[in-house]
Amino acid sequence: MTETEQQAHLLIDAHVHLHDCFPLDSFFEQAHRNFERAAREHGWEPALGVLMLTESEGVDWFGRLAGMVAGSPADPGTRTASWTIHATLDPAALVAASGGRRLLLVAGRQVVAREGLEVLLLGTKSSVPDGRPIRDVLAEGARLGALRVIPWGAGKWLFGRGKLLDELIAAARPGNGFFLGDGAGRPFFWGQPRHFDHAERHGLRILPGTDPLPFPHHAGRAGSFGFRLDGTVDLASPSEGIKAALRDPASRLTPFGRPERLGPFVRNQIAMQRRKRRRPRP
Repeated sequence: MTETEQQAHLLIDAHVHLHDCFPLDSFFEQAHRNFERAAREHGWEPALGVLMLTESEGVDWFGRLAGMVAGSPADPGTRTASWTIHATLDPAALVAASGGRRLLLVAGRQVVAREGLEVLLLGTKSSVPDGRPIRDVLAEGARLGALRVIPWGAGKWLFGRGKLLDELIAAARPGNGFFLGDGAGRPFFWGQPRHFDHAERHGLRILPGTDPLPFPHHAGRAGSFGFRLDGTVDLASPSEGIKAALRDPASRLTPFGRPERLGPFVRNQIAMQRRKRRRPRP
């Protein structure tokens, strides 16, 4: 990316996990195809696809990919046949390229707060440990200059946590970098959560993303659920440019992608519960 390059439109997946069971070549290949499909289905001109990484505690795929650029010792998990990783002038952004195709990768973290809600910190390489009170996580994310997103999760916005989320929405100010997140795993029959309506009444935005699960069949999910960002982004500093555009109330967000079908939703929930039960106790 050149120092003067600007982009008027971007296609963004705002909740991306790169799991160890995902082959990198097919992950990038399918993500690019999914962005192309979204543009074609909506009649949009082709646009640069952006994967906003949301890495869990102890995971650093962004650092591993950056190591491919820096010439660190070979990491068997980062070998690719057709895609190469390139640095940008922005330390929180990389480019995956294959021929004339490009994907922008932006660093970010996922933090599990003490109350059980998750917080996505978009546009930062800095880690925030799990288990801290959510208000502390949000404050730390703001200090780091990250966008703070509380993503939807099945059952996570009910009862006491739902009330807490209402309080956080009411206290937030439009344009200060606080968002809610929608996910491709939300099934079609669930309906729009009331917190989305609450947020939008307060001038807060919803950022959609795929949230791929740690199963091989989710390797092709990235880029299939997200939004088109209409607003000039300076790609000399991609992560900062995207964050500035998303904070700008004049920029336009148009969601794309389909919610989950019943069968896959049920199977994924069962598989995740089994996975959690198999984890060793601390």
